[in-house]
Amino acid sequence: MIKYILSLIVLLVLSLAALSCNTDKPDQFDENVAANPPKEELYSSAERQDIIAAARAIIKADPVAAFVTVDPLGRPRVRSVNTSSPDSTMAIWVATRPGTRKVDQIQENASVTLFYNNDSEGNYVSIMGQAVLHKDKEFIEANNPFSVEWTDQFFPEFPENMVLIEIKPVWMEVMGQGISASEETWRPQAVTF
Repeated sequence: MIKYILSLIVLLVLSLAALSCNTDKPDQFDENVAANPPKEELYSSAERQDIIAAARAIIKADPVAAFVTVDPLGRPRVRSVNTSSPDSTMAIWVATRPGTRKVDQIQENASVTLFYNNDSEGNYVSIMGQAVLHKDKEFIEANNPFSVEWTDQFFPEFPENMVLIEIKPVWMEVMGQGISASEETWRPQAVTF
């Protein structure tokens, strides 16, 4: 009986907590805000090209990233994804299926983050950007950055059931591969795009 009463109390507390949460949808991606990352938070002492080269090396070493989206309640949602190599603009691609939560979440809020890390070496890259969903089959066939073997394994009906997500970087933070954080604030070095 006591377990039952405790369970009801826990359920009541959780229900009240859920009701007190902000359930408004977050604002849509505002390109003007994203184009102006928080300058007071950005730090760099290295050359831009050196920071970008370090990021490319970290990503190449392990192209699996934590991909962060925002759900309709404003909560960050994280999952591991295989990514393409960055292109010349540092845009990165992710492939997924049309019915995934990440697709629904990006349709509501295009602000995303990719996080790559190598704990054993203390290296990491965070890319904050805007996600663009590409669903057109001709576009997907012409622009799929993944190998035929990988594509066949995960998307045997290619290009059916594939959505390409293009992550356009707004700013990027890097630590490792010769790029060190601020000694005073521990902020990683950053570049904007």
